[in-house]
Amino acid sequence: MTSPSAPGPVSSPRAQDDLTGFRPSSARVLVRSRRWLVALAVLLVLVPVGAWLADRAGTGGQGEPSVRGVEQKERWAQAVLLVLSASCGEDPRCGTGFVLEIEDETVVVTNRHVVEGRCSTTVQPLDGSAEVAVTEVRLATDLDVGVLVLDEVVDRSPLVIGADVLLGQAIRVVGFPGAQPAVLPGYVQRIEPAGLVLAIEADHGASGSPVVDGASEVVGQLYARRDEGCCVALPIADVVEAARGAAPVATCS
Repeated sequence: MTSPSAPGPVSSPRAQDDLTGFRPSSARVLVRSRRWLVALAVLLVLVPVGAWLADRAGTGGQGEPSVRGVEQKERWAQAVLLVLSASCGEDPRCGTGFVLEIEDETVVVTNRHVVEGRCSTTVQPLDGSAEVAVTEVRLATDLDVGVLVLDEVVDRSPLVIGADVLLGQAIRVVGFPGAQPAVLPGYVQRIEPAGLVLAIEADHGASGSPVVDGASEVVGQLYARRDEGCCVALPIADVVEAARGAAPVATCS
């Protein structure tokens, strides 16, 4: 297996969010999707998100969703959001974002390929409450990082940034694989120029998910799948640096 180099600018705005087939290469990060994911993504946009998410999570629209492997009381549970971006003549996309405080501004961080080229974007909290509109999208130029500014003040506590991870360290990925909230356990398999290679199985919708350590502090952001049972994440320091330099982009018309 050839080790990918550090990811460059994402140049595939037509690619749907899908970790299955989204692989880093020596030149750029590309996203490849299967046809059946298009139907799933369309369903995400057409069905009311709150009720659909609650039903998918097993609540039947009542009470808090039952999240695989996570207690709602976890301090990072309220900081993780489902990201839905509407189509601009292309297939809709879904992914995951999380709340961070960057230079005294509270924003939502996701993957660039989840929101690039979108007409409109909303976020849906883990608890299934009403979605919130995104008023500004900022994109990093050199990494697969997107920054979302919300239509209302974010009243959710941002994730705490953790220390650098170690080889073999246990981690968890918190996100919406298959558009269903879940926590996926794994460990750091390798540390490479492309980022943190994680022994973990993630599905479409998990792009942009935070990687948290045993102290529930964020140490990385998932952005690609390499092989079955193996994904790649950017170290959180790289994510923060890219987010600081992200520039606002116009939505499509």
